[in-house]
Amino acid sequence: MNETITRTISGLIYISILITAIFYSDNGYSFALLLFAFAAISCWEFNDLLKLNNFRAYFQLVILAYFTYIAITNQSSLSTRAFIIFSLSTLCTHLYLTYNLFKLKTINERSILKQQLPLLYLLIPFSLLALIPSVYNNTYNPYIILGILIIIWSNDTFAYLIGKNFGKRKLYPKISPKKTIEGFVGGIIAGIIAGIIIAFTTKSLSLIHWMVLSLIITIFGTIGDLIASKFKREANIKDSSNLIPGHGGFLDRLDSLIFVSSFIYLYLQLINYVS
Repeated sequence: MNETITRTISGLIYISILITAIFYSDNGYSFALLLFAFAAISCWEFNDLLKLNNFRAYFQLVILAYFTYIAITNQSSLSTRAFIIFSLSTLCTHLYLTYNLFKLKTINERSILKQQLPLLYLLIPFSLLALIPSVYNNTYNPYIILGILIIIWSNDTFAYLIGKNFGKRKLYPKISPKKTIEGFVGGIIAGIIAGIIIAFTTKSLSLIHWMVLSLIITIFGTIGDLIASKFKREANIKDSSNLIPGHGGFLDRLDSLIFVSSFIYLYLQLINYVS
């Protein structure tokens, strides 16, 4: 089968499953269940990528799934505070990885951080993603997570198209030779336009909030993609796996979303606090 057709079909199936879980979800349970299935697969891919024999991560995944279920069910102040702490730990980890990215540093093989990366880099973000649709006003709103996904997809698509057709200056060639500054800027503009459209069509968040989220998603999503590329470059592989034909692995499809989750979760909590 032609690679483009294969890529299109597998992409449509992936998107259809994701959107179905978002909208046909009783208070977010189906969406959370799908995310933790993705988390288990991504954890396997990530452990293989980093050459970690880390069975601890799967135990942590089960514990996080349980706490996420409790948080969705009860929405208590205690669970909110716990996940704010979790999100801050992930945020610090992601900022440290960003520092390493631009300094071109690698993580020490025997460090505690590397052993806990599956939890901090991957699993907690999946928990936050499961909670994000229910953060604002403590009510499950599928349009919030759909809007986030649309902004990411718009950013990725237009960054690729503009970079391919008009890109001349490389963004960070030592890590990702194909990314260009023109594509990066084009992706940000596309993300902001998508955010504006979402604000006027869904009434889920205000225009200013969607514009701020668009900037967070497009800028930090690109950094997350670069960090994932750095992991793969250090492992000397192109894709995290071949489970999604034409697209690579689940980690390849979700790296940007994983990276921005803590930023989005904390921003939505801030909106709740000040409103």
